[in-house]
Amino acid sequence: MIATISGLLAVLLYALGTFSQGRALSADTPSAPLTRSRLLLVGMLALAIHLVNVLKVIITDDGYDFGFFKIATLFSWAMVLIVLFSSLRRPVENLFVAVFPVAIISILCSLFLPSQFNPLPTLPPGVVLHILLGIVGFSLITIAAAQAVLVAWLSRELKQHHFNPVLRHLPPLQTMESLLFEIIQAGFLVLVAVIISGFVFMDDMFAQHLVHKTFFTIVATGVFGILLWGRHQRGWRGKTALYWTLAGFIVLIIAYFGAKFVLELLLDRV
Repeated sequence: MIATISGLLAVLLYALGTFSQGRALSADTPSAPLTRSRLLLVGMLALAIHLVNVLKVIITDDGYDFGFFKIATLFSWAMVLIVLFSSLRRPVENLFVAVFPVAIISILCSLFLPSQFNPLPTLPPGVVLHILLGIVGFSLITIAAAQAVLVAWLSRELKQHHFNPVLRHLPPLQTMESLLFEIIQAGFLVLVAVIISGFVFMDDMFAQHLVHKTFFTIVATGVFGILLWGRHQRGWRGKTALYWTLAGFIVLIIAYFGAKFVLELLLDRV
């Protein structure tokens, strides 16, 4: 009951935030500071209530439920958290129109779609740390992918001299690119920590049920490592940064969701 009530309330607040930000982005004039403050307040309230929902759907009476949709709502919570706190320092609240709907969908799926996962009674602290790092890392890269698409679109609009009203609500292109690579660098470091913690705390990172995740996580980390090298050594930006970011993001999706989706939802295994 608590999971359902908290989930639906969070959905309502996220929907309100999405509607508010959508109106602001489509307006002819930039949002007033009060509007931005209200948006951040709605986001914080939604985030807090969303956390209650996450705890209730994952920590059950039978143990930890890490089913596909339960993990998805935890990912979306971490994504909102990162964007929300980033928006306190930089004008990146434009990402709310993408992140909030993802949170809405994930909450509804976790509440109303069945889970085929058998709950785990206990987990060692090291494994919990590994899982949390993985969530933060994936969330950072997801935000980076969204930011890369936004930067590419902004660059194209400016080059073609299009004066879309949305452009008035966005910071300068250089600021957006700097933020993008800050997020990528943070995500890369967290992914390295994920790999290290996995080898330290997991019994066998190349066991049959983990080998796909280990392999693709290492590949994705390598992709972002090359991208950061290219940025500092070759000055990569624009479409090059976009393609590398999206490539690494897709590899991470395969690592975190691909095999789990096939095993749990298509083959009815866990």
